[in-house]
Amino acid sequence: MKKSALLALLLCQSAHAEEADRRQILCLTGPQREYVLNEMRSLLNGTQQILGALAKDDMKSVAESARALGLTMKHKAENPLHEVLPKAFMMLGMSMHKDFDAIAADAETLKDPKHTLKQLDETMGKCNACHASYQIRSASAGSVSDSVNARLDEVARRGRQAMPFDLEQTTHIFSKTPNGGIQQVVAKDNTNAGQIDAIRQHLSKIAKEFKHGNFSTPAKIHGDDMPGLNEMRNAKPGLILIDYHELPEGAEIAFSSQEPTLIDAVHRYFDAQLSDHARHAHAGHRTPDAYAN
Repeated sequence: MKKSALLALLLCQSAHAEEADRRQILCLTGPQREYVLNEMRSLLNGTQQILGALAKDDMKSVAESARALGLTMKHKAENPLHEVLPKAFMMLGMSMHKDFDAIAADAETLKDPKHTLKQLDETMGKCNACHASYQIRSASAGSVSDSVNARLDEVARRGRQAMPFDLEQTTHIFSKTPNGGIQQVVAKDNTNAGQIDAIRQHLSKIAKEFKHGNFSTPAKIHGDDMPGLNEMRNAKPGLILIDYHELPEGAEIAFSSQEPTLIDAVHRYFDAQLSDHARHAHAGHRTPDAYAN
């Protein structure tokens, strides 16, 4: 086949593929896209666990794995994005979480693997419907939806009122750890003493407030319904440890707990921070020897 003919064929196939893919495009920022993909991966891993338990006729494990994918899971990705994702997408996700709760309940009471397989087949049909209807793309500077930009603008405006440092001259870093996480703010220019001092002043102040269950500052910036916030501020004294440390270029606050629900709350709080500060923040990664910090 001549090169020109081959090129024409490839172009034709490419054009046909683009024309055939008429799924709705969801343009999300990097952190927002990661939230949704993390939930999808959790659903896939959980479904594999259910199938593995069914193969062993272990209905107790079936129920446990299914319940972990139920409505108690939905807040991990949906709450921070409720103003961004389409209503139909949200309703489809909600329906799937309800299905997994039903699978868990029936596994405990009926203990019928065939019934569970039928339920799982119907639930996976919704998963396929979601993939057939939507495609998720990373948003470029010009493709972020108006609602996303409006949210980022509003959070930045509130942040400038609540935080003494310049968002454009600093970076937020949120690193999840097995027992909580570490929130850092650093100056982009490590010789900028003014910004470094402002960072330390702010983080030292809110760390003291956090220790007393006062999370009013993040509530002012992100809203009173910020994911994870209610659990953190209502935690009994001592169940979340808050530690402040200075860094050469700024400062950090370490959150740690032995309570799974509070660890999850910290992680959801970090997810919401990353979503709302997408222009000025990124996720970090801690080495194992830093987890105790």
